Amino acid sequence: MLPVTYLFVPGTEDRKIAKAMQSDADAVILDLEDSIADNMKEEAREHLAAYLRSHQPESVRPQVWVRINSNDSIFSADLKAIPWNNVHGAVLPKAERGESITALIDAGARRVLPIIESAAGFNALARVVEAGKVERFAIGTWDLAIDLGIVAVRPDDSELIWHLRGNLVLASRQLGLPPPVDGVHAQFDDDEGLRNLCERVHRMGFTAKLLIHPRQIAIVNSVLRPDDRVLEHARAVVHIYEDAVRAGRGAVQLNGEMIDRPVVERARAILRRYSS
Repeated sequence: MLPVTYLFVPGTEDRKIAKAMQSDADAVILDLEDSIADNMKEEAREHLAAYLRSHQPESVRPQVWVRINSNDSIFSADLKAIPWNNVHGAVLPKAERGESITALIDAGARRVLPIIESAAGFNALARVVEAGKVERFAIGTWDLAIDLGIVAVRPDDSELIWHLRGNLVLASRQLGLPPPVDGVHAQFDDDEGLRNLCERVHRMGFTAKLLIHPRQIAIVNSVLRPDDRVLEHARAVVHIYEDAVRAGRGAVQLNGEMIDRPVVERARAILRRYSS
């Protein structure tokens, strides 16, 4: 089952990493990019590489990912330093070239999560996927807004950013990928704002979110992960429809709801995506 919550943690802060690993996050992204000052990149890289060599994940949950830098010179150094066999995959920021994906795969990354954060990135979606081992896309709304010159309003207040979110959902389907991951909500103590944002991206087709603080996990899960009642209803829909088909009927009703093939396919999709 793909993660619903991806929690960023600075790759230099062992205490925060340990806390994140004990959280309810589905995936933890150890970061070498935005949370690390430019003059600390080399030290951070060496620290995280040593940490990963001595702290191999004990289980498959949470998944452990590493976000490297996209700048060419730093990208190459990050690529060579990280013991990719010890982590679930690589997070590639400002993804714009299939060659970067290929380089990650050649270095040993088993899967890649590209973050689309520029107009060039949207133009390169197909080439990025063709390089192979792309698990799904994520969107970086803050850097995307800067790239597009949208600086007078916050990204989540920009109609263009919302339009591009929808484009990424559509492109993911066209390219055979699972639904994408939404970007961060930068104000980590804004519970109501986060909930409203999750509800809107959920309606748009996103099924996961990047997070910057453990307190955001429960709110995101409450919106993006269906509860037991939803799963039970999906199972009931499938069961009653299969009984109807065996009886020679193509449609049946359940609690006043017409159950036919499209409704059943939706229920099956819910169960495939969220049943462990």
